Amino acid sequence: MIRLIIYKATKGAYLMKKLYYLILSFIMISIITGCLGGKEEEEMKIELNISSSQDLAELENLQNLVKEQRKQLQELEAQLKMAEKTKEKTKTSTTQIKKLKEQIKEQKNAIVEASKKVVEVKTEKGKYVWNMFRGVASHNFYVGFNILPPLDFKWKFRAGGFMASPVMDEKNIYVGSLDNNFYALDKNSGQVSWKIPVQGVVSSTAALYGGVLYFGTETGSFFAVTTAGKKLWEKKLGAAIQFSSPAVFSGIVYIGCMDNFLYALDRKTGDVIWKFATQGQIASSPTIANGMVYIGSLDSTMYALDVDNGQLIWQYQTGNRIVSTPAEDSGILIFGSDDKKLYALDSMNGTVKWVFLAEGIISSTPVIKNNVVYFGSNDKYIYALSITGGKLIWKLPCEGKILSAPLIINNILYCAAGKQIVAIDIVAEKIVWSQTYESQITTSFIGEDGVIFFGDTTSSFYAMESIAK
Repeated sequence: MIRLIIYKATKGAYLMKKLYYLILSFIMISIITGCLGGKEEEEMKIELNISSSQDLAELENLQNLVKEQRKQLQELEAQLKMAEKTKEKTKTSTTQIKKLKEQIKEQKNAIVEASKKVVEVKTEKGKYVWNMFRGVASHNFYVGFNILPPLDFKWKFRAGGFMASPVMDEKNIYVGSLDNNFYALDKNSGQVSWKIPVQGVVSSTAALYGGVLYFGTETGSFFAVTTAGKKLWEKKLGAAIQFSSPAVFSGIVYIGCMDNFLYALDRKTGDVIWKFATQGQIASSPTIANGMVYIGSLDSTMYALDVDNGQLIWQYQTGNRIVSTPAEDSGILIFGSDDKKLYALDSMNGTVKWVFLAEGIISSTPVIKNNVVYFGSNDKYIYALSITGGKLIWKLPCEGKILSAPLIINNILYCAAGKQIVAIDIVAEKIVWSQTYESQITTSFIGEDGVIFFGDTTSSFYAMESIAK
């Protein structure tokens, strides 16, 4: 869909100090209280509402610092490689090499921490912004507002069916449809704020960044449209954009295409900055973290590329196609494969941490919360695994195949399983509510205080409200 002469200690300290003060000025700290089980709601993380020029500038400063940290790592790694290569000739001491390795380890940790700060920001209760597929560019997002089951209809909008997941700002839901239109729906009423014809099915989730929506169609067109419905530009790519959802990082929009390429486009003009060829079509979405973009391909390979130039950093071969979009958290990259396995890799170098074998294909995108990985499979089970070793904590059966990503709200996990929606208490490890619909649901859910949003594949888009709100 997500990257050295050694810098002197004084320069490193300056950079870390700069990062520290930028983050302090950037993050608004608020504790949101609620009534889930009589306890205070957990502190919530959410992608910055990057609509104002000031917010955008601050975010991109943080993004640039991540890339600067990444460059320092590359310089350290280059120096280590040279030191090990010339050890015999120059009598480079083992102590010097050991010191370089320790510095590289510290630098990797610094990159991971800096990357996490890019998507950690607090927001005001009730004013949700959901910017990309799975919320943020690292595709690992959960919410802290109460949406307690059971749920009841708030409103329903009828169109040509939906496979794309929605995004939203404080006013509208934005979602593409199978009827060749892209819609903006009022969050409170479900009425159409605007729509634009795009001459193609939209099966992938839009990205909302700086007041602009980026999305592709199965006819191969990629659009940039303002939140007021004005088209800024359109770029024709080499084949269909099918299921792969764009991610935005700094000035670049990344999108996978069925012509086997991952594209990096200038977000202001649509011009191709670089593209990377895989050996198969790309239905997975790009994931961005640690100054890298991670992308899975139907050639069964997960790739890690430099965000600026598309240079290959590492790749990992699985046993079958990769449709699942990876989630990245604290230096761990997790994704599923059609070989029925869930993989956990070191985000920095692609080495395997653990592999878990399910009983069916895994195309669902995993979600990570409190060191637990949650995901669904075509075997009709939802799983919870320990992130440290991939050990099974629990699994629960559902009525249908699980193709979409779970949505976790405090201790409640919502997920679509065929035509069924389930709500699982992840602490009690049981299904506490479910509801069956007439049509299959493949979209992932998004939510704000008391309401979740999703669409079915036949005709309808729903806002479901918590009765307990």
